[in-house]
Amino acid sequence: MKKGGRPVPNVQLKRARIERCLSQGQLAGQIGTTSYNVSRWERGVTAPGPHFRQELCAFFEKKPQELGLSARASQPVAESTSGQVDTAIPQAPASPVPVYDPALPTSWSATPRLVGRDPLLARMKQRLCEEGASLALAALNGLPGVGKTSLALELAHDPTIKAYFHDGILWAGLGRDPNVDGLLGRWGTLLGLSSTEMAQLTNTEEWSKALRLASGTRRMLLIIDDAWHIKHALDFKVGGPNCTYLLTTRIPEVALQFAGTGTVVVHELSEEDGVELLAQLVPQVVVEEPEEMRALVRSVGALPLALTLTGKYLQMQVHSGQPRRLRTALKRLRSADERLRLAEPLSPVESSSNLARDTPLSLQAIIGVSAQHLNEQARSTLWALSVFPPKPNTFSEEAALAVSRLPVEALDTLTDAGLLEGSSPGRYQMHQTISDYARLHLSDPAVQERLVTFFVAYMETYQHDYDALDLEADNLFTALQLAFEREMPEELVRGVHALTPFLQARGLYVSAELHLARAQQAATALHDQQGLALTWLHLGYCAQCQGNLAQAEQLYRAGLEVACDIDDCELISIVQTHRGEVATNRGDYVQAREYLLEGLELARKLGDQRRICLLLKNLGEVADHLGEHTRGEALYQEGLRLARAIGDWEAASALLQNLGVKAEWYGDYAAADGYYQEGLAYANKIGHRSRISALFMNMGVLAMKQGDFTEAETLYHRALDIARTIGHRLRMSSVLQNLGILEGARERYELADGYMRESLDLAYGIDSRWYVGETLGEWAKIHLKRQKFDEAATALNETLATGRDIGSPYLIAQALFGLARIQAAQGNYQEARAQGQESQALFESLGLQERAEVARWLDSLARA
Repeated sequence: MKKGGRPVPNVQLKRARIERCLSQGQLAGQIGTTSYNVSRWERGVTAPGPHFRQELCAFFEKKPQELGLSARASQPVAESTSGQVDTAIPQAPASPVPVYDPALPTSWSATPRLVGRDPLLARMKQRLCEEGASLALAALNGLPGVGKTSLALELAHDPTIKAYFHDGILWAGLGRDPNVDGLLGRWGTLLGLSSTEMAQLTNTEEWSKALRLASGTRRMLLIIDDAWHIKHALDFKVGGPNCTYLLTTRIPEVALQFAGTGTVVVHELSEEDGVELLAQLVPQVVVEEPEEMRALVRSVGALPLALTLTGKYLQMQVHSGQPRRLRTALKRLRSADERLRLAEPLSPVESSSNLARDTPLSLQAIIGVSAQHLNEQARSTLWALSVFPPKPNTFSEEAALAVSRLPVEALDTLTDAGLLEGSSPGRYQMHQTISDYARLHLSDPAVQERLVTFFVAYMETYQHDYDALDLEADNLFTALQLAFEREMPEELVRGVHALTPFLQARGLYVSAELHLARAQQAATALHDQQGLALTWLHLGYCAQCQGNLAQAEQLYRAGLEVACDIDDCELISIVQTHRGEVATNRGDYVQAREYLLEGLELARKLGDQRRICLLLKNLGEVADHLGEHTRGEALYQEGLRLARAIGDWEAASALLQNLGVKAEWYGDYAAADGYYQEGLAYANKIGHRSRISALFMNMGVLAMKQGDFTEAETLYHRALDIARTIGHRLRMSSVLQNLGILEGARERYELADGYMRESLDLAYGIDSRWYVGETLGEWAKIHLKRQKFDEAATALNETLATGRDIGSPYLIAQALFGLARIQAAQGNYQEARAQGQESQALFESLGLQERAEVARWLDSLARA
């Protein structure tokens, strides 16, 4: 009956039958005809006559047009071989009826829309609908549970996609072991191939040719979901020249081989999007427990499937209306094991091609499918790598091999399986859920011990290279924690002492103190006197950095006692260095110089160049406080030359800061700025937060002196934010004092008083007599500006007493000048002149800018 064209299949009729789960024979029995007739109707060879049209409409409870019958009703009638009257379909060319695969699931999303995927969907739509793209290819690649299938379904049901692919959409869910012939057969049926034709197709090459011919020039989207092998994916590349393919796979290599540059990696959600997804499922819980929800999102690495299962589980608990059940559920979800076992039953249509029938959907199940198909070496490596902290942490290939003790090819296998991600050349990372799954299977304690051994050696090798330590920071913390948990005291003591200077430079004092307390216990148990002395030393420096000067001195003395008992000259030099710093901050400059000179002598004997740099800086500061500015500059310059030569950027940064302050004192602002900028570059290079804070503060002082109050305020607040974050009370006091000076210059006196009061409270709290005296002196200037002479006099007298007590000519000169101005305001000109002249002489001896200001004031007093 072919008269010049191909039959047009009746897709609507076939879809109605399949939706009722009927065979052609079963449908025929329901309406009183033969399966042969039903087959011919569906293939478009004939159309049912009026009687059977009525029977079909009644059976399916649909209108003729819904069954694809109305357009065929007016065709001429012919007698079929079964004796029934059918309508013969003329074979003239016609637009094919759109083919929408009945196997295409509606949606797997638990929310009205896919959260956080709008940019990716827009990108994919543009890619798929690109005009002029012959055999366009696209692939979605990502972790199990990241939402590749959900994205593919969202695209398949998108109106724009359906309008563009107006001839239909086919779907094939493959899985690891697909029934290729069965799936191709279903596509063949949908595309109008007869059972006779399909029976003659014996291999995939023949299927490909037949399906490509059946596709003709139709514009269709062919979705190949969950491909594990490139051969299986290519078996479904069977469309005509106007067809486009969308592949989803967890295997990166399959995606790249199939789509090349058309591969798109689907990442986890951001934390914000993860919270939004939970909010769509359990809005009440997100409102009532926002931090708990954020913690949940982080605990599953914002993986969409994990969040969906979590949200649905919480939905059930909230539905009861009992707060106890919600609290119990949240507690349960803190366990990785429990999160992995959260499961959701699926209908036959929704079930994954990778899971056995009736297997609920869970993280454990979908990750397990990948793990089960690894070889033994790769599987053991996966378990071993779970000791590393999960993504966003990364670890080196060297570390992975040292910990697993398996060949590098095992890493390649895991990467190819999509279970391990490459983060950069030579570095890897593992998603939280993969790590959780693998950790449940890790039973060899030696793996953890190997991680400790590797990273303790790393800490000792790179203890002065803060960039290298930064790169492995999370791994280093894990190593210290495991050394403590697995009772490896020697490794714990070595690792803590190697890492502590880095922690202190980053302002991580609380973390440092925790590890030092553990190391102290371990050193005591080992009778390790050197380790014990180092612990006292590091604890003292933590206290010093946080402004607890009395506590720091006490801890340093304990360390010094042990160091002297074992005659460890290096430790004695280090302790005396820091005792000198504490004495300087407390204003005891004579004692400070004594400690520092003893430390310098020992450091020179030992050839400890890093220690020498620090001691020269500290001795320069003592000289400056005592008014020996030329000597101070010489010590700074000597220290800077040595620091640059040996690459001690921490010391170089501090020395440059001090040189900048001196240049600023002398009014050489260009030189000061140069010193500060170079010092800041070094501080940033090593990530030394305390130094960065100090330099921002000094740069703010410079900006203020040059009249740029806005820039000064910005820099001060940057300095203060860092100081507050790291708990550096001495720096906080200093920055607050400078903010008070700034607001005083702006005549915003209430703000100025607030800053000065807070600064002074901190200075008293840390027993820094220098900062107490300096802050009182600066506050007194603001009082004088407001003619509050009583408040000014009280502050200045304490400044004067402090200056004389600690031997600071600067504080004495500052106090005398302020007191002289009060005397003049009260008409006591003779006393005012005497105090002013004494102040001028001191400033002159110090070579500071203030001498000119005092001289001008004395001239004006003489003319009065």
